[in-house]
Amino acid sequence: MAGGSGGGSRHSTPGADGNVPATSPSQGNPGGAGGPQSGAHGGGGGGGAGATGGNGSSSVGGTGGVGSYSTISGSNVAYAGGGGGGAHSTGSAGPGGAGGGGPGTNNNATATSGTPNTGGGGGGGGWTGSAAGPGGAGGSGIVILRYLGSQRGTGGNVTSSGGFTIHTFTTSSTYCS
Repeated sequence: MAGGSGGGSRHSTPGADGNVPATSPSQGNPGGAGGPQSGAHGGGGGGGAGATGGNGSSSVGGTGGVGSYSTISGSNVAYAGGGGGGAHSTGSAGPGGAGGGGPGTNNNATATSGTPNTGGGGGGGGWTGSAAGPGGAGGSGIVILRYLGSQRGTGGNVTSSGGFTIHTFTTSSTYCS
């Protein structure tokens, strides 16, 4: 599945593009721009697999970009959402994007990590005017193998849905047919 989040940025500058090196279709979106340079400001939200991160403002961090939705697991689930932008001590941090992105934080605190098994980006750390708190770690990934018909192999957590057999791997493992 396509993934790769662009980073949020500060001081009115857009975040980096998540599609580096460039591929088609795109595997990520840019982060949002940070708030204005003067005074307290919020960082831009990280770009998600499905949308660009939101811009920060003078007091609020940007929202992480939404991830990419897939039904490969048998349910409609978003993966690879962008992390929310961090904020100054007097501001509000941005929420993470749908798809496992962690929310940002403020006041030099450590940000929340992305949701495990979604590939979501971690939130941005908070700023006090002299130091920034650590950003959150990205959420761990997931591998899903789906094929039509009854089970033909072993490995991972095996389920079935709509005539498909689904193997879900959230740790290092092997598929054997």
